[in-house]
Amino acid sequence: MSSSTRISSVHSDEVVVVVESEQTALDSFEKSPIGDKLDQTRIDERPSRSEEYGQKEEIITDSDIDSSAKESLPQEKGQAPAKQASGAGTLPFREVMVVFAGLLLGTFLSSLDQTIVNVCTTKIASQFNSLTEIPWIGSAYFLTLTACQPLYGKGSDIFGRKTTFLFAIVVFLLGSALCGAAQNMTWIIIARAISGAGAAGIMSGAMIILTDLVSLRDRGKYQGITGAVLGLASVIGPLLGGALTDHATWRWAFFINLPLGAFTIFTVVKVLHLPHNGGSFKAKLARVDFAGSFTLIVGLILILLPLNWGGSTYPWSSARIIVLLCAGIAVLLLFCFIELKVAVEPIIPFRLFKNRTCVSVFGTNVFLGMSFFAFMFYMPLYFQIVRQESATASGLEMLPMIVGLLIATTSTGFMSSKWGRYRPFIWIGLALGTVGMGLMLLLTEESSRGKIIGFLFITGFGLGCSTQMVMLAIQSSVEPKDIAVAMANSAFSRTIGSVLGVAICGTVFNNAVKNHLGPIILDNPQYGIASVITDPYNVKAFAPELQRAILHAYMLSLRAAFRVCCPLMGVAFLISLCIQHHTLRRTRGGGPPPKPEGQQQEPKPIEERPKGEQQV
Repeated sequence: MSSSTRISSVHSDEVVVVVESEQTALDSFEKSPIGDKLDQTRIDERPSRSEEYGQKEEIITDSDIDSSAKESLPQEKGQAPAKQASGAGTLPFREVMVVFAGLLLGTFLSSLDQTIVNVCTTKIASQFNSLTEIPWIGSAYFLTLTACQPLYGKGSDIFGRKTTFLFAIVVFLLGSALCGAAQNMTWIIIARAISGAGAAGIMSGAMIILTDLVSLRDRGKYQGITGAVLGLASVIGPLLGGALTDHATWRWAFFINLPLGAFTIFTVVKVLHLPHNGGSFKAKLARVDFAGSFTLIVGLILILLPLNWGGSTYPWSSARIIVLLCAGIAVLLLFCFIELKVAVEPIIPFRLFKNRTCVSVFGTNVFLGMSFFAFMFYMPLYFQIVRQESATASGLEMLPMIVGLLIATTSTGFMSSKWGRYRPFIWIGLALGTVGMGLMLLLTEESSRGKIIGFLFITGFGLGCSTQMVMLAIQSSVEPKDIAVAMANSAFSRTIGSVLGVAICGTVFNNAVKNHLGPIILDNPQYGIASVITDPYNVKAFAPELQRAILHAYMLSLRAAFRVCCPLMGVAFLISLCIQHHTLRRTRGGGPPPKPEGQQQEPKPIEERPKGEQQV
């Protein structure tokens, strides 16, 4: 008897499915009891592909199989369904949307809190008669947020994503409630530090949970929407903070977080179902790297304090600044030793630094944070000082940048999910960001509104293209077990960059003010021009000639700060060229990441494969 056999093969990243059909002469034999027994034995004893290659089995989804290949797959009655990924990946689409809405609300809360409070700090300090302590309101929040970011990555691996995220929200709401009920300046500074510790886990926790909700290929559009929400919060925050301060009380700037946070907790508890991490609480505590956590927090605080104080509160050459920096470096070196030689489960696994894409993303984030946050800090001063607009009006003037950022984050997110590419968006975004910040050097006191809007839109669009795609790059390049710590440390590197950028640009700006405004003060000692340093709106009290000179001095000083932001963004672009491309798979679950583009091996011909793969 002759037989004709057609073999169809379907290739995914790591899985090969081989189907044999059109059996003729063998049908009667395989339907017999002997044939059934032999066939079942052959299938049961055949090693799986994951066993042959020592890899974790990966789940095949419909999107990974070509439509033409689907038709050739056997669809037998009573056949067991394909294995599903555990956790949130199996949630229906409607429930995924509900959980995603809760995550968005959490990220919106933490971002809104940073912007809404900045408008209220002067009112708070005035009520408590502590105007000199205004910087501590922001510094306390920022110090704990930066120091705690790496801790949540490893915490989510030990205690579970859901538990860690809920803990972060509770800590954040506790700090918000204490801020709203504060009775003195010390109270509110401590409460802001508690809020910062919670906010650190909300941002990174939401992104980590998102990796369990959707596939890597679809993650770009969700992260794009998240970036758009963050940009929206940066617009609403100053406006809402000003309205609450002027027409109600500054305490509502903190109390507003409580109902929104309660809804987020309810959504996460009721809808989000993730695998429970086994083991007792005592066993989980034993896995925590307490020595590494303590040295990291202490070392970062010792570094961040002089970076905040240097050049403003104390001279950079003062003994206090030098001693703190040296002590911080020493403690961080001790932290590195603990992570390398002592810690069983380190907070920052140094194996990440063997990954070229990880190192490139960390470096890109540092310089991106330095340029982006320094620009966001000093650009409003152009409107408030040089153009003499109110704080609320300066917030509205930044809208073109936010609009560009919203459009870019959303569109690039959807395009990366459709095309499976992220590097071109990173490169285009950072190049446009560099160009946009370079264009800021062309601004003058009399620049037209159209020019300002165009420059801001270009800058915002460039930043929107790159910020979320960089996160996608690191997610695609690491093992699933390292996604949490990689993402937390990626956010941490950007935060560290923002601290360095604001400190560097602050020193440049302050020195430029002294150089350009100093001669005017010396030439006109009788007018008290030095008062514009503490209150720029006092410039209106002087004669028109002096006003123009003072405003021009500030314009030159801001231009000096922008001159620093531009090359920093350029360095971020150059480092990003080292980021490798990894396939954005539509599968959920484990398995090592695919090899970078250019290193992937072509599938072997059928005749060269092991016998177990040639036929079923």
